[in-house]
Parts: sequence; C-alpha cells; structure tokens
Amino acid sequence: MSKVILIGKPDEALNACLSGMHELQFGYAENEAAVLPDTACVLIMQEQAGSSLQKTVNLLQKRGIPAAVLTSDGSEENQEYLLDLGAAQYFILPMKASLLQKRILALIGSHEGAGTDAGLELLMQIAKDEQPRGAFSVSEADFTKIYRFVLRLQERTEKKAQLVIFRFDTRLKTPVEPGTLEDAFPIVQKCLRKGDIVSMFGQTIMAILMAAEESGGRVAAERIINTYQAYYSGSIFDMKYEMRPISE
Repeated sequence: MSKVILIGKPDEALNACLSGMHELQFGYAENEAAVLPDTACVLIMQEQAGSSLQKTVNLLQKRGIPAAVLTSDGSEENQEYLLDLGAAQYFILPMKASLLQKRILALIGSHEGAGTDAGLELLMQIAKDEQPRGAFSVSEADFTKIYRFVLRLQERTEKKAQLVIFRFDTRLKTPVEPGTLEDAFPIVQKCLRKGDIVSMFGQTIMAILMAAEESGGRVAAERIINTYQAYYSGSIFDMKYEMRPISE
C-alpha cells in the first residue's frame, strides 16, 4: 500500500473524498520535515501552506519525492503562479474521487520505475567504492532512490534492512541550530559499516543498514548515540534515534 502524506490540517470534505481509496494510505503532516523517504508522494494544500509553499515544493524536489499541490483556485493566474513556483503538478478541487485517485496513482507511478533503476545504479557505485571504512554518504535525493530500491529488493530476499533516523532535540524543543547535524554526521558515518548508506535528510540524519537484523541495528545506533554524547557532552541537544524495518 502506497503511503501518501498531506501537508496541512485535516479537511472533512477532502477526507470524505479520500476515504474510498483503499490502495493508498493517507496521513497528515504540519510541514515537509515529517516526510520520510518511504513516502510515495506528497499532496500540499495550497490555502494552508501560504507563503511557505515554495519552500515546501523546493525541499521535496531536493529529496526526490513526487508532490502535487491541492488547490481550490483554478484560475489561470493561480495556475501560472504554481508553475512559476516549480509546482508542475497541481490538482484543482473539488474533483471526482475516482479521478483524483487516478491522478495520485499516476503521480506515484511516474517516479517509481526511474527511482528504482537509479537506486540500483547508485548501489552498484557504492559496491565499487574504495573507502576503507564507514557508511557511504549520499544526497537526500539519492538516499530516497536507494531507499525505494532497497524496499523493492526486500520482496525477493530474506536479508533484512533497517532505516535508522537520528533526531536532535531539547527539553524546550529548541529548533536544531546550524552546524549540529554537520558535527554529528562524521560520527554516524564512521560508526557504521562499509556498505551502509547515510544522509543528512532535512533536520535529521538517516541511515540504511543493509542486511541488518533489528538487534544488530540497535547495537550500532546506541554506539553512535553514546559516541556523540561523549564528544558533545556540553551541547544542549540530545541525540535520539528511531529504527524501523524497510519492508512493504
């Protein structure tokens, strides 16, 4: 089942339209920071996004996650505005539920094949990498491509893979300061095995642990946490992790 994230607050009329789309799993998020690489596509609610719309569109493009804008303004002026922002896909509401579902599935399908092929090519490059140790560092978009290929790979192999998400927070929920991720990233990279993949993904650091069981993944993640806390014991930020299996 494909995971679709809507950026904005829940809308009763929209929920009624989406309720019969059983091939898709919908969820809401306040902003793009909550969008993970397992997201098949994102729908951005224009009226709620306001001035942050362009930032959201740009960040999702940077991560290689397909997105469309939901809007109730079908005027030519608004369509030109969305295109100028870089939002090549937009769905004008209200729309018949069956048509909206087909548009969403087409949006997902337009990226799936290319993303899987690109993920395979990237993994082949990583296999040839001659760095002596540590995880392979990739961009957000490449991380998404590799994640999607590994997801497909799980259908045909018994070897498991784990996604680990490292976050930084304080008791007062202070936003992550510039430089925090950059300080922690070398620790994460060096503490993981050659063949694992790591990326700075938004305000988090994400890692794919290839051929890893949950128990082994937790040992590696906790080693990283302990190493970070030892190096940056005076930091106001605590490093925490969440781990989930990469599976359909």
